[in-house]
Amino acid sequence: MNTTQNNLFTALREIGVDVDGTISRFMNNSEIYVKFLARFPDEDRITPIHEAIAEKDYEKLLAAAHKLKGVSANLGMTNLSGKAAEIVTKVRNGFYEGFEEDAAETERLSDQICSVIKANI
Repeated sequence: MNTTQNNLFTALREIGVDVDGTISRFMNNSEIYVKFLARFPDEDRITPIHEAIAEKDYEKLLAAAHKLKGVSANLGMTNLSGKAAEIVTKVRNGFYEGFEEDAAETERLSDQICSVIKANI
């Protein structure tokens, strides 16, 4: 592991990303993991959540939150994936309250992760 990877992984661990478990799932290939991490900030996964909430389009919200949940879980972003999972559960259970706060926290977590990735790649 080179210095850049070490710095990235250390910073991600500090914000709760399961770097070691994810690298293990990537068959111990940290280079591939870094390639996937580097692409994470390129796609806006938060705006569709905000739009769906504003439109009260719960199908769209379910799809956007589920996508974020899956992508972030695959990359070891446990906190972000967990928050997206909360949104998915609320929609599936017909509980349509508190989405603005959920979206704000989801955005905060995503921004934090993206900042770390951008600063270290």
